[in-house]
Amino acid sequence: MITLIGATGFTGTLIAQELRRTGCAARLAGRDHAKLQRLASDLGGQFDTLLVDVTDASGVARALDDTSVVINCAGPFTGLSETVVREAARRGVHYLDTTGEQAFIRFVFEELHDEAMRSGAALVPGCAFEYALGDAAAELAAENLQPCDEVEIAYAIKSFGTSRGTRKSMIKAVGTSGYQYRNSELVPLPSAAIRREVNFLKSGLRTASSLPFGEAIMVPRHVTTQNVTTLMVLPVPSVVLAAVSFLAPFILRSPLVGPLLRGIDRGSFGPSLDERQKTEFEILCTARRGRQLRRVAVVGRDPYGLTATIAARIASLLSSGKSTGAITPSMVAGAMAIVEPTTASGVSWTAGEIVRAE
Repeated sequence: MITLIGATGFTGTLIAQELRRTGCAARLAGRDHAKLQRLASDLGGQFDTLLVDVTDASGVARALDDTSVVINCAGPFTGLSETVVREAARRGVHYLDTTGEQAFIRFVFEELHDEAMRSGAALVPGCAFEYALGDAAAELAAENLQPCDEVEIAYAIKSFGTSRGTRKSMIKAVGTSGYQYRNSELVPLPSAAIRREVNFLKSGLRTASSLPFGEAIMVPRHVTTQNVTTLMVLPVPSVVLAAVSFLAPFILRSPLVGPLLRGIDRGSFGPSLDERQKTEFEILCTARRGRQLRRVAVVGRDPYGLTATIAARIASLLSSGKSTGAITPSMVAGAMAIVEPTTASGVSWTAGEIVRAE
């Protein structure tokens, strides 16, 4: 049985629809009875429902009864979802989530890996569009180049409409210290501290700035490399991002945070299907060893729809697999387990040959 926590949220609803489409047996869990019943009805009444508050340890424990895999969509994850993943690690329940928060991914890998190994649980944070695709691209790019000097992962996103949950997670992430992987260890680095020109497959040469993304934690788990650099083409000047990153921790500890979060709650639930289809993205992953390099380009649209595809596929693989410990999406069944379902959903993967840098 798959239990989907946070099922009535924007991403959770899309994952529930994907689980139904793929015929997975699942249970919908959340803290609003009326919303759960409405979602279950919309899905044809084939899913059971369960009330659960992720801040209630006893309720989380009940939610994991008779569960082989738990999908957690209850964010922001840092400060809210530790109870869920701790309980999964303790009792040997496979766990995956859709977090985009680097700090939470680091917590799972550094604090819960050993316990998950003992209990037989697989913990797979970051099963969403942004990091699962980058993680798979890194594995493909580094093939026959390991040990790498560096794996660079750069994002360019156009017209990204976000959900309430994503906006809250972004605020939490901006206000949290970030890291890049340097000389085989994580080092603190302010946002936008690194700027590089990246030649994307579709949009060409763009200036990208460093951001604390999950691949800095995830990629070194299965790719041998001294450095991982995560970048993004910013919609604002890098100096603005640096200023926001500096001020965010103070804002989050001030009386301003309440009105800020209430304003998000009054905003749109999430982008419409048409708006989702207008969101285009490019990811360019470059693995380097000496003067040799390989690039893998990933191009597509609808990040939220792809997140649902990825999460449902990983949940299905965990149900029948034997993975244990804190692992990345590509470590569950290899990079092709990410490539194949996303290709079927319209994503283009282009892997180049190993070439000599100019």
